[in-house]
Amino acid sequence: MRTRQFKNARIVRAANGDWRVVYEYQIPGQTGKFRKFYVRDGINYIHNLEEKELAAQQLRDDIDYALSFGFNPFLPQEILFQQMDEQQTILKAEKERKAQKPWTVPETVEKFLEYCRKCELSENTVRTYISFLNNLKKYVESMDNPHIPCSALTDQHIQEFLDYYFFEEEWTPRTYNNHAKFMSQFFGRAAKLEKKHNRNIAYEIDLTDLIFKKDRAEKNRYYSPIVAEKVKMELAKDPELYNYSKWIFYSCMRPKEIRCLKVQDIDLSSRQIKVPGPNGKTGDRFVPICDELHELIQEMRIERADLNYFVFGKGQNIAPEQVYEDYFRRRYQKIKDLLKLDYNYTLYSWKHTRVVSLIAAGFDDNQVMTLTGHRDRAGFEAYKRELVIDNTVMKKKTINF
Repeated sequence: MRTRQFKNARIVRAANGDWRVVYEYQIPGQTGKFRKFYVRDGINYIHNLEEKELAAQQLRDDIDYALSFGFNPFLPQEILFQQMDEQQTILKAEKERKAQKPWTVPETVEKFLEYCRKCELSENTVRTYISFLNNLKKYVESMDNPHIPCSALTDQHIQEFLDYYFFEEEWTPRTYNNHAKFMSQFFGRAAKLEKKHNRNIAYEIDLTDLIFKKDRAEKNRYYSPIVAEKVKMELAKDPELYNYSKWIFYSCMRPKEIRCLKVQDIDLSSRQIKVPGPNGKTGDRFVPICDELHELIQEMRIERADLNYFVFGKGQNIAPEQVYEDYFRRRYQKIKDLLKLDYNYTLYSWKHTRVVSLIAAGFDDNQVMTLTGHRDRAGFEAYKRELVIDNTVMKKKTINF
């Protein structure tokens, strides 16, 4: 078997700042004996350590590529230069071929995480970045063009992504703001990384004007009776979306919990729904089935479907495959646009509307807590304050004018 005539290049990071890439090539006629060659190629003129590291890695990769294609430093200079030119031509053509197609979001995420690991960021930091980026990838997958290049994403895309999770997944203002700050960091680095592979790539995104949330940011405003009636008139034109909204109202389940709900989770005999831990915000819990929800379940003929089917599956029916994450919100947005409702009104607002209606009707807080999933009174009281619910103060007859 023929042995390799070279040893792969490696980076030498000297403490005095004199970085270089070293590779070894077998001395002609001396099997097993190698000579070291040092290459700097201007990397020491770069003072930013992150940029210097990337340049050194690129130089190392270029040398390995040239060696693998037959580059031999012991050839006469004229042949060596000719060979180097040939290798550079091949290398340039290969880079241009790869650079013709812009990176998708998943590709960019992988490149970014690879860069983070090369920079030896802590595992905790990398895990946090992965969590943030998984949320972004899931959102992009739900877009009309899930294969959109990362460079084509706009400020509006990211603002919509943040708002979606803030309202539909009930992010805290702190979680929202952490994601917003990270997105600026991610796209700034992504643009630099991709530009090294494709000089013609252009990122137009500018996240300097992202809206950050205050600690007491308002979200998921409940529907007053007047607003609710107008929305329901439009919902009636879309039976699937109408039923989905009713489910949120009657069960007080989160949109994500309902999207993941399977027929097997519904127990009509015991009149309860099991919300599994991974999907439920508060872990495993059971939601009571009121008469109105029981009637809706029968109307949808859910009990006749396969146990493993999703209640809201693809094809506007009970089906084995669930709808994508943003499926209902996008359709609901058309109604909000038509009625000129602001972003505080969401599908999840129907849960809050239910809570306000039940408390106003005189239902006991303990009963309502079985729907909301709150496990202690303090948490429920804080939730009520966010909805500005107080059914006792200055709401009865006082003094005539």
